[in-house]
Amino acid sequence: MKFKLLYIFIFLFAAGLLAQSNKKYELTQINFEGNSNFSSSVIREMIFSKESPNWLSQLLNKISSLGGKAVYFDSLLIQSDINALKNFYQAKGFFKVKINSNYELDTSNNEARLTYTIFESQPVYFNSLTLKGLEWIASEFQELLADYCRVDTNKIYEDAIVDEKKNYTLSFLRDHGFMLVSADRPTVVIDTIKNKVDVELKFTPGNRYKISNLYTQRTGKGFELVDDNLLEEIVGIKIGSWYSNYDIQRGQVRLFRTNLFTSAAVMSVISDTAGNNVPLNIGADIGLMHELSPEIIMNNEDNTFNLGLALNFIKKNFLGDARKFTIGTSAAAQNISEFFQHPSFADSAFYGYFDARVSIEQPFLFGEPITTKLETYFTAQKRKNEYNSTIIGGRLSFDFELPQFTYFNSFNAYLNVERSEYDYKPAYLKNLFSQYFQIKNGYQKDYADSLAGNYVDKDLSGRYISQSTNAAIGINFGANKTNDTFFPSNGYALSFLLEDANSIPYLISKLFKSDFTRPLFFKNVITSSFYLPVYNSRVDALGIKFKIGQIFTYRGEQSAIPLNQRLYAGGSNSVRGWGTRQLVPKKVEFDLAANPTQDDLESFLGKGAATGGFFLMEGSVETRNRIFGRVGTALFIDYGNTWNGYKEFRYDEIAVAAGFGLRYYSDFVPLRIDFGFKIYDPKDRRPMVKKEFWKEILQFHIGIGEAF
Repeated sequence: MKFKLLYIFIFLFAAGLLAQSNKKYELTQINFEGNSNFSSSVIREMIFSKESPNWLSQLLNKISSLGGKAVYFDSLLIQSDINALKNFYQAKGFFKVKINSNYELDTSNNEARLTYTIFESQPVYFNSLTLKGLEWIASEFQELLADYCRVDTNKIYEDAIVDEKKNYTLSFLRDHGFMLVSADRPTVVIDTIKNKVDVELKFTPGNRYKISNLYTQRTGKGFELVDDNLLEEIVGIKIGSWYSNYDIQRGQVRLFRTNLFTSAAVMSVISDTAGNNVPLNIGADIGLMHELSPEIIMNNEDNTFNLGLALNFIKKNFLGDARKFTIGTSAAAQNISEFFQHPSFADSAFYGYFDARVSIEQPFLFGEPITTKLETYFTAQKRKNEYNSTIIGGRLSFDFELPQFTYFNSFNAYLNVERSEYDYKPAYLKNLFSQYFQIKNGYQKDYADSLAGNYVDKDLSGRYISQSTNAAIGINFGANKTNDTFFPSNGYALSFLLEDANSIPYLISKLFKSDFTRPLFFKNVITSSFYLPVYNSRVDALGIKFKIGQIFTYRGEQSAIPLNQRLYAGGSNSVRGWGTRQLVPKKVEFDLAANPTQDDLESFLGKGAATGGFFLMEGSVETRNRIFGRVGTALFIDYGNTWNGYKEFRYDEIAVAAGFGLRYYSDFVPLRIDFGFKIYDPKDRRPMVKKEFWKEILQFHIGIGEAF
């Protein structure tokens, strides 16, 4: 009996030990000590162990796909974490780093805390970086690569710098004929006494190849409608030219941009190389050349149910040369029952709109890779008791494909011309002016109605017709030197807009000796963004934006410039403590006698909308940081405003906002919500404590993509 009791006791004790060993501890903290050169948030991303998310995140995960599950401590990951940290530090030049670990288990709360103590020691600096194996390539190539790969001896060694130099050299050689170039693993020799490192990059360039032939392979439903010569012309690679990986990639992009092909590929046929020659194979799956897209229109525009039809037709490879012809029409009626009884747009009982657009787009101009698009449109609209309008316009645009090694990597030019005519009805004008008098002067509705009626009937003779012709010619060009298009964390980007308005119709009016009353003006806007690598991380970034713009009027009245051509500040991509287009000059410049468009007239009179400025200055400083998974945060300070000219600029009129935001980084673009707070309002300088928080201080914005 005693032995049985002893066995039972031993069994229960062993079971308790087993249960204790299988007990889970939630990893609530991961601490780092001694990391003076890199922040804990950066090196935390390098290890395999992860902190358990907070209770709110765990709760969200249980009821939705957001948040995260609890993470439990696993001692087997500690050695892997130490190895990962050593690899990270050594890649950053800290070759003598030592790392110790320690953990604590809280049995009462089932929690674990993990601590890594890091002894960074001194980093090593670059002493030299040399290229080997390139002695037989052209001397100008050797000089260019040697100059590019020269290193700063005051800079700490980094694997990333060496990899960047190596990859640049490989890309350069592959773009200049050395199709089969290869590189050995970098040789790194460390002088532990001087804390210096010598790096040697060895390459095997192989032969320099030329393009010997172009093969084409066409498949798909429309393969008979596109000939081989067109494929070769689009790709743009000539027989006898040096092999270039960049040209091959660019040719493949050209194929996709034509919209002729469902799939396309340009590849070298290495198996058919002969001597120093290699052929290229151009494969393309060609879709249908015609597309017809009908559409039913249903909306509640103007608080009236509108019903209509739209039809779009696309003809691909129109007249050859990968040209695309598109024609689209749409029509909608507010009073659909009356329209069925009298199906005519010219009928006086019809109210709605008709729109027709025709465009031609081609990938080449004069044999050069300049994507050219010509579009013309006609729009007619009839709104009951409001106005009748006709708008005729056109746009010609050129998108230039720039060479590989240029500072600016985007450049396009355009010409817009639009002729509009609005015939306003008396009831509509009276209502607009009544709203204007109520908003501007605070008059009661009855009194404002009376003033508006007298003004329209007497001063405007009961009718007002606005006719205007506007034309703009401009260019956009820029340089994007960032490390990522959607989430840059290093580098900078510049953008320039130069636009001249109405000089062309003015010259035509002079040629035909006709009157031209629209203002002539020049607009230029410069936007710059800089991303500082203070976090040493691709998922965290510190960005700085500065934007400045000016409109110069060199003929006519500045007040007659259309509202949609002016400069505005405030909004989700501007000063986020204010709503869209809320930061405008104090002095209103609007000329009713200058034939304003319907949008301008309705916005200014009926809605009291701001009229915009002619000088803009704004900027932002923002830090973006991931907190867990795809979720991130942002802290920002925005500033800026608009004025009626640069001479009116005042520092004490610069609005300042600060705030925070949340980010969700999807597979396509970031989704964001920002909360901006008015820190300094030049139009309301009362202390913040005397303002209403929800109405006068807070402004939130929902957007797609980063603010800049």
